[in-house]
Amino acid sequence: MNNKLRIAYIEDQKVVKEGVNFLLSQYPFIQIFDFDFETDRYDKFAQLNKIDVFILDLQLQILRDKKQLNGFDLCEIIRTKFPHIKVIGHSMYDDVATVNKFFKKGGMGFVSKKSGHVELVNAIKQVSEGEKYICCEMVKKAKNGKKFLRREDDTLKAITETFTKAEKSILEKIAKGYSTKQIAQQLEISEKTVETHRKNLFVKADVKNVAELIAYAYSRRIFID
Repeated sequence: MNNKLRIAYIEDQKVVKEGVNFLLSQYPFIQIFDFDFETDRYDKFAQLNKIDVFILDLQLQILRDKKQLNGFDLCEIIRTKFPHIKVIGHSMYDDVATVNKFFKKGGMGFVSKKSGHVELVNAIKQVSEGEKYICCEMVKKAKNGKKFLRREDDTLKAITETFTKAEKSILEKIAKGYSTKQIAQQLEISEKTVETHRKNLFVKADVKNVAELIAYAYSRRIFID
Protein backbone atom coordinates (compact mmCIF):
# COMPACT_ATOMS: atom_id res chain seq x y z
CA MET A 1 0.00 0.00 0.00
CA ASN A 2 1.59 3.26 -1.18
CA ASN A 3 -0.82 5.58 0.58
CA LYS A 4 -1.67 5.39 4.24
CA LEU A 5 -5.18 4.32 5.20
CA ARG A 6 -6.93 7.13 7.04
CA ILE A 7 -8.64 5.66 10.12
CA ALA A 8 -10.85 7.09 12.87
CA TYR A 9 -12.23 5.31 15.94
CA ILE A 10 -15.53 6.54 17.40
CA GLU A 11 -15.65 5.38 21.03
CA ASP A 12 -17.14 7.11 24.06
CA GLN A 13 -14.65 5.66 26.56
CA LYS A 14 -11.53 7.76 26.19
CA VAL A 15 -9.10 5.26 27.69
CA VAL A 16 -10.25 2.59 25.22
CA LYS A 17 -10.04 4.96 22.27
CA GLU A 18 -6.60 6.23 23.27
CA GLY A 19 -5.28 2.70 23.69
CA VAL A 20 -6.60 1.49 20.33
CA ASN A 21 -5.42 4.64 18.54
CA PHE A 22 -1.92 4.23 19.95
CA LEU A 23 -1.67 0.57 18.95
CA LEU A 24 -2.94 1.19 15.42
CA SER A 25 -0.63 4.18 14.99
CA GLN A 26 2.35 1.83 15.25
CA TYR A 27 1.58 0.41 11.81
CA PRO A 28 3.27 2.39 9.00
CA PHE A 29 0.38 2.04 6.54
CA ILE A 30 -2.18 3.47 9.00
CA GLN A 31 -2.78 7.15 9.78
CA ILE A 32 -4.99 7.77 12.82
CA PHE A 33 -7.31 10.79 13.09
CA ASP A 34 -8.49 11.46 16.62
CA PHE A 35 -12.27 11.78 16.76
CA ASP A 36 -13.44 13.84 19.73
CA PHE A 37 -16.67 12.19 20.86
CA GLU A 38 -17.85 15.34 22.66
CA THR A 39 -17.41 17.90 19.87
CA ASP A 40 -16.73 16.37 16.45
CA ARG A 41 -19.49 15.73 13.93
CA TYR A 42 -18.88 12.51 12.01
CA ASP A 43 -19.93 14.00 8.63
CA LYS A 44 -17.72 17.10 8.75
CA PHE A 45 -14.93 15.06 10.31
CA ALA A 46 -15.11 12.44 7.54
CA GLN A 47 -14.98 15.04 4.78
CA LEU A 48 -12.25 17.20 6.34
CA ASN A 49 -9.93 14.27 7.04
CA LYS A 50 -10.86 12.13 4.01
CA ILE A 51 -11.48 9.09 6.21
CA ASP A 52 -11.19 5.65 4.59
CA VAL A 53 -12.37 3.51 7.50
CA PHE A 54 -14.40 4.27 10.61
CA ILE A 55 -14.21 1.89 13.58
CA LEU A 56 -17.35 2.18 15.72
CA ASP A 57 -18.16 1.09 19.24
CA LEU A 58 -21.65 -0.32 18.68
CA GLN A 59 -22.91 0.47 22.18
CA LEU A 60 -22.00 4.15 22.11
CA GLN A 61 -24.73 6.74 22.61
CA ILE A 62 -24.22 9.92 20.61
CA LEU A 63 -26.67 12.85 20.53
CA ARG A 64 -26.90 14.54 17.15
CA ASP A 65 -29.64 16.88 15.93
CA LYS A 66 -31.74 16.03 19.01
CA LYS A 67 -31.59 12.32 18.14
CA GLN A 68 -29.88 9.61 20.19
CA LEU A 69 -27.75 7.44 17.92
CA ASN A 70 -25.94 4.18 18.66
CA GLY A 71 -23.24 2.50 16.61
CA PHE A 72 -25.74 0.70 14.39
CA ASP A 73 -27.52 3.96 13.53
CA LEU A 74 -24.25 5.73 12.87
CA CYS A 75 -23.03 2.92 10.61
CA GLU A 76 -26.16 3.14 8.48
CA ILE A 77 -25.92 6.94 8.23
CA ILE A 78 -22.22 6.90 7.30
CA ARG A 79 -22.65 4.18 4.68
CA THR A 80 -25.63 5.98 3.15
CA LYS A 81 -23.98 9.40 3.04
CA PHE A 82 -20.42 8.21 2.32
CA PRO A 83 -20.66 4.82 0.55
CA HIS A 84 -16.92 4.84 -0.15
CA ILE A 85 -16.13 4.83 3.60
CA LYS A 86 -15.88 1.36 5.14
CA VAL A 87 -17.14 0.73 8.68
CA ILE A 88 -15.87 -1.80 11.23
CA GLY A 89 -17.86 -2.65 14.35
CA HIS A 90 -15.98 -3.04 17.64
CA SER A 91 -17.89 -4.37 20.63
CA MET A 92 -17.74 -6.61 23.70
CA TYR A 93 -21.13 -7.97 22.62
CA ASP A 94 -20.04 -10.46 20.01
CA ASP A 95 -23.07 -12.68 19.54
CA VAL A 96 -24.24 -13.63 16.05
CA ALA A 97 -27.48 -11.60 16.22
CA THR A 98 -25.59 -8.38 17.00
CA VAL A 99 -23.09 -8.95 14.18
CA ASN A 100 -25.83 -9.78 11.67
CA LYS A 101 -27.66 -6.57 12.53
CA PHE A 102 -24.46 -4.56 12.08
CA PHE A 103 -23.79 -6.02 8.63
CA LYS A 104 -27.39 -5.30 7.61
CA LYS A 105 -26.74 -1.66 8.49
CA GLY A 106 -23.85 -1.59 6.02
CA GLY A 107 -20.94 -2.74 8.19
CA MET A 108 -18.08 -4.46 6.42
CA GLY A 109 -16.16 -5.89 9.37
CA PHE A 110 -16.62 -6.86 13.01
CA VAL A 111 -14.01 -7.39 15.72
CA SER A 112 -14.84 -8.43 19.27
CA LYS A 113 -13.25 -6.36 22.04
CA LYS A 114 -12.10 -9.71 23.41
CA SER A 115 -9.76 -9.91 20.42
CA GLY A 116 -6.31 -8.34 20.18
CA HIS A 117 -5.43 -5.29 18.10
CA VAL A 118 -3.92 -7.49 15.38
CA GLU A 119 -7.45 -8.56 14.48
CA LEU A 120 -8.42 -4.91 14.10
CA VAL A 121 -5.48 -4.41 11.76
CA ASN A 122 -6.52 -7.45 9.74
CA ALA A 123 -10.06 -6.08 9.58
CA ILE A 124 -8.80 -2.71 8.34
CA LYS A 125 -6.78 -4.38 5.59
CA GLN A 126 -9.66 -6.58 4.45
CA VAL A 127 -12.45 -4.00 4.43
CA SER A 128 -10.25 -1.39 2.74
CA GLU A 129 -9.97 -3.85 -0.14
CA GLY A 130 -13.73 -4.31 -0.28
CA GLU A 131 -13.82 -7.64 1.56
CA LYS A 132 -15.91 -8.64 4.58
CA TYR A 133 -14.18 -9.47 7.85
CA ILE A 134 -15.21 -11.13 11.10
CA CYS A 135 -12.79 -11.90 13.90
CA CYS A 136 -11.76 -15.45 14.87
CA GLU A 137 -14.08 -15.26 17.88
CA MET A 138 -17.05 -14.84 15.55
CA VAL A 139 -15.92 -17.51 13.10
CA LYS A 140 -15.97 -19.99 15.99
CA LYS A 141 -19.43 -18.89 17.12
CA ALA A 142 -21.05 -19.26 13.71
CA LYS A 143 -21.89 -22.42 11.82
CA ASN A 144 -21.14 -20.76 8.52
CA GLY A 145 -18.44 -18.17 9.26
CA LYS A 146 -16.23 -19.10 6.31
CA LYS A 147 -19.15 -19.23 3.88
CA PHE A 148 -20.25 -15.81 5.12
CA LEU A 149 -16.81 -14.34 4.41
CA ARG A 150 -16.83 -15.91 0.94
CA ARG A 151 -20.26 -14.26 0.43
CA GLU A 152 -21.87 -17.66 -0.10
CA ASP A 153 -24.23 -16.89 2.83
CA ASP A 154 -25.70 -13.46 3.56
CA THR A 155 -26.37 -14.12 7.26
CA LEU A 156 -24.36 -15.74 10.05
CA LYS A 157 -25.99 -18.72 11.77
CA ALA A 158 -25.38 -19.12 15.49
CA ILE A 159 -24.07 -22.31 17.07
CA THR A 160 -25.17 -21.24 20.54
CA GLU A 161 -28.04 -19.20 21.98
CA THR A 162 -28.43 -15.48 21.42
CA PHE A 163 -28.76 -14.22 25.01
CA THR A 164 -26.27 -14.53 27.85
CA LYS A 165 -27.27 -15.95 31.24
CA ALA A 166 -27.41 -12.44 32.75
CA GLU A 167 -29.54 -11.16 29.89
CA LYS A 168 -31.95 -14.07 30.26
CA SER A 169 -32.30 -13.28 33.94
CA ILE A 170 -33.21 -9.68 33.10
CA LEU A 171 -35.60 -10.87 30.39
CA GLU A 172 -37.45 -13.09 32.84
CA LYS A 173 -38.02 -10.11 35.16
CA ILE A 174 -39.11 -7.87 32.30
CA ALA A 175 -41.65 -10.48 31.20
CA LYS A 176 -43.11 -10.50 34.70
CA GLY A 177 -43.66 -6.74 34.49
CA TYR A 178 -40.98 -5.58 36.93
CA SER A 179 -39.52 -2.08 36.55
CA THR A 180 -35.82 -1.36 36.12
CA LYS A 181 -35.60 -0.32 39.78
CA GLN A 182 -37.33 -3.49 40.97
CA ILE A 183 -35.12 -5.71 38.82
CA ALA A 184 -31.99 -3.98 40.14
CA GLN A 185 -33.13 -4.54 43.73
CA GLN A 186 -34.05 -8.19 43.17
CA LEU A 187 -30.80 -9.07 41.40
CA GLU A 188 -28.69 -6.78 43.61
CA ILE A 189 -27.18 -4.89 40.70
CA SER A 190 -27.27 -1.24 39.65
CA GLU A 191 -30.10 0.24 37.62
CA LYS A 192 -27.52 1.26 35.01
CA THR A 193 -26.50 -2.39 34.60
CA VAL A 194 -30.13 -3.39 34.17
CA GLU A 195 -30.58 -0.69 31.52
CA THR A 196 -27.46 -1.88 29.68
CA HIS A 197 -28.72 -5.47 29.60
CA ARG A 198 -32.15 -4.26 28.54
CA LYS A 199 -30.70 -2.29 25.61
CA ASN A 200 -28.63 -5.30 24.56
CA LEU A 201 -31.70 -7.54 24.59
CA PHE A 202 -33.50 -5.16 22.23
CA VAL A 203 -30.45 -4.84 19.96
CA LYS A 204 -29.81 -8.57 19.74
CA ALA A 205 -33.45 -9.42 19.07
CA ASP A 206 -33.79 -6.42 16.73
CA VAL A 207 -37.14 -5.44 18.29
CA LYS A 208 -38.72 -2.13 19.30
CA ASN A 209 -40.79 -2.95 22.39
CA VAL A 210 -41.20 -5.43 25.25
CA ALA A 211 -44.03 -7.33 23.56
CA GLU A 212 -41.88 -7.98 20.50
CA LEU A 213 -38.94 -8.96 22.71
CA ILE A 214 -40.95 -11.56 24.62
CA ALA A 215 -42.51 -12.90 21.42
CA TYR A 216 -39.01 -13.22 19.94
CA ALA A 217 -37.77 -15.15 22.98
CA TYR A 218 -40.72 -17.55 22.98
CA SER A 219 -40.61 -18.13 19.23
CA ARG A 220 -36.99 -19.25 19.47
CA ARG A 221 -37.47 -21.24 22.68
CA ILE A 222 -34.71 -19.27 24.42
CA PHE A 223 -36.86 -17.94 27.24
CA ILE A 224 -35.78 -18.50 30.85
CA ASP A 225 -36.94 -21.89 32.16
